[in-house]
Amino acid sequence: MPAVAVVAVGGRTMELSAEIITTAQRLGQMIGQAPAIQAYRLAVQALESAPEALALEQRLYEHYETLLARQQAGEALSQAEIVAFNRLRGEVQSHPLILRRETALREAKAYLAQVADEISLVLKVDYTALVKAQS
Repeated sequence: MPAVAVVAVGGRTMELSAEIITTAQRLGQMIGQAPAIQAYRLAVQALESAPEALALEQRLYEHYETLLARQQAGEALSQAEIVAFNRLRGEVQSHPLILRRETALREAKAYLAQVADEISLVLKVDYTALVKAQS
């Protein structure tokens, strides 16, 4: 089988066989069909179709960034501002669609960690550590 060139980190080129590419594509398709990954996709879609939930989450992020910048500039936050932020954060964390996405994300990450462990067993090296070294 002819090799297919793939540009890697640092501009170096690595050769991957067509068989490796095909197998990786099949693995990706199989992982994508796993219930944990499908549940995450559905949770993201549900959240993306709820503008009020997205706006609530965005408001939290923006409020956080504003408060953080003020604190880093040496400004003290009032107790009322802290209470208001915590209330907003609680609203976001308890929103059913956001909660569903976050729960599904944790489950998807746990599933992918199991997949990485299986790959490590086959390779007889810590796959996760190797991947992190390249990032």
